[in-house]
Amino acid sequence: MLDFLRKKAQSTVIQVVIVAIVLVFIFWGVGGKQGNEAVSLASVNGEKISFLDYQRLYDQKLNQLRDQLGGEIPAGIMDALGLKAQVVDELVRRTLVRQGALSSGLVVSDDEVRQAIQEMPAFKNKDSFDAEWYKGVLANNRMSVTDFENSVRADLLTAKVFGHLSRFGGVSETELKDRFKFDYRQKEFAFALFPSSDFEKRVIATDKDLATFFESNKGNYLGQPELDLKYVLFPFDGNGLSPVSDSEAAAYYERHSDQFSTAETRRARHILLRAAASDSPATVSAKQAQAGALLKEAQAGADFAVLAQKNSDDKGSAGQGGDLGFFGRGQMVKAFEDAVFGLNKGGVTVVKSEFGFHVIKLEEVRPGKVRSLAEAKEEVVVAVRKEAAKNQAFKTASEAYEKIILAGSLDKFAQSGGVTLKQTGLFSADAPPDLLKNEPTFLKAATALKKGELSSIVDGASAYAVFFAVDMRPPSAPLLVRVRAKVQADYAKDKAVELAKESAGRFLAALKAGGNMAIEAQKYGVQVGEAPLLSRADRAASQLPPAVLDAGLALTAANPYPKEVQKVENNFFVLKFTSEKDASEELFRQKREELAKKLADENRSRLVVAWEAYLHDQAKIEINPAFAAKEPAPGENSSPAK
Repeated sequence: MLDFLRKKAQSTVIQVVIVAIVLVFIFWGVGGKQGNEAVSLASVNGEKISFLDYQRLYDQKLNQLRDQLGGEIPAGIMDALGLKAQVVDELVRRTLVRQGALSSGLVVSDDEVRQAIQEMPAFKNKDSFDAEWYKGVLANNRMSVTDFENSVRADLLTAKVFGHLSRFGGVSETELKDRFKFDYRQKEFAFALFPSSDFEKRVIATDKDLATFFESNKGNYLGQPELDLKYVLFPFDGNGLSPVSDSEAAAYYERHSDQFSTAETRRARHILLRAAASDSPATVSAKQAQAGALLKEAQAGADFAVLAQKNSDDKGSAGQGGDLGFFGRGQMVKAFEDAVFGLNKGGVTVVKSEFGFHVIKLEEVRPGKVRSLAEAKEEVVVAVRKEAAKNQAFKTASEAYEKIILAGSLDKFAQSGGVTLKQTGLFSADAPPDLLKNEPTFLKAATALKKGELSSIVDGASAYAVFFAVDMRPPSAPLLVRVRAKVQADYAKDKAVELAKESAGRFLAALKAGGNMAIEAQKYGVQVGEAPLLSRADRAASQLPPAVLDAGLALTAANPYPKEVQKVENNFFVLKFTSEKDASEELFRQKREELAKKLADENRSRLVVAWEAYLHDQAKIEINPAFAAKEPAPGENSSPAK
């Protein structure tokens, strides 16, 4: 609806339509009413799901998506993601789970919700729950207390359901052994790589080829459309704001205390002796013994940097004498981090991680520091004032936006007084006026408009803005002669992909016919690589693309070649099985408990999914047919700006 209003904002009769809509919302609420029944979004076994429930969850997910994408949602992504359908499905699922849980005697009390929230670290101030802090955190994240507590209740109920069904998630011995064999059986395969870039120089293009390619891809060579905008700005100037009080400064400092602290960092060197989970016990023991010998040398005063250069399997740091530079907590694997932060300066130790054995020396410590409020006062005051100014500007912009819609146009709103309209004149996205050049979010929002369309409130770095597209001139296609060099390069890249694929396909066919991989590789001028013995459990040790690893690990002696060439971007891989090896019984004993837990969790998850599917199949679910509208555009939710 808002999209329609924006497009028709210049209509002389729009005010009548707006007033009618406003009256409907005032008298009937979000969903409206028919007779004595409130119109609902859906019904699940007779239980109504309201439009208000939908709007709350939709706004929440939209804000999450906006945050993930850096503040702006690209045009068309809402339809692609099907966000509206996702929200409806989620509301129906939540209702089914709640109903199913209740029928099984599972409930979540208010005390359980309260206790769960009070234990959340995000809501603790100086190690204890702070109710005001709790409300402030939710407000900063655009969530109401009711919505959040309902969400916690739903999570707790789901956890109870999961626990209830876990009684049926056992793991058999056969299942455990089969999974161990699947995850830890090692395989080795060879591969030949056909990069399309190697074939570009082989492409010969005639004038006719280029003309045909250009005609088929003319849209790729269009210039930029030109746009003329009218706009109004709501700057974050903070005019009329009261001075920042000491209590406001102190509250901001407490809420953002992490901004005023610097964590301790440490500089260490290490010698890595790789030991994979799939290595034999004898190999692991040998590596451990070598690490112990190197530790003794370091303790006896040997130059640690020289030891690292000669012995470390970490080739990235060995050349620097094992130096890893300064790092803080959370930047290294836990076992390594704990060892480093447990040492005194100059101390050495050995620790085992998922990568193998590390001989470590702590070189230097930079203590952490927390700036006091007095030290950070000036910075805090600026931040508080900026936050208040932005809130004030948004309030002004929101009030103005409603008046713009009711007035029917930006021009009429401006004529009523209070704002100054500005106009850009015609420009293209690659040569925008300074306002848009300096505000990327403005440029993105403005250039997404069509002629006669009004934007939402757009959040910039220094102001909010509302744009109206006065005029738009479509881009024109250039003559081939002007873009011939680019067309020729694009044609070569396009055809090179075809040539690389064809060559890789012939190579694979030759191997399947009994050809020798090394000899065939010489014919085609490609290099043959060898993937070391790998299992699915330690695949992270390989640098090969995931799709190639999946195909290689699926090969067997009986089926040594994949059905087809593996494509990764514009590169083509031909694979050949080399060998395989079963993991040891000793490794099975080591991994048994971990694997049993993993399988049990997977089985429980499948049970929950199956239970939800059963509830869905047995339920009577009705979706309001009026809810088959198009996915709303970003900004068409209840809040027009972030």
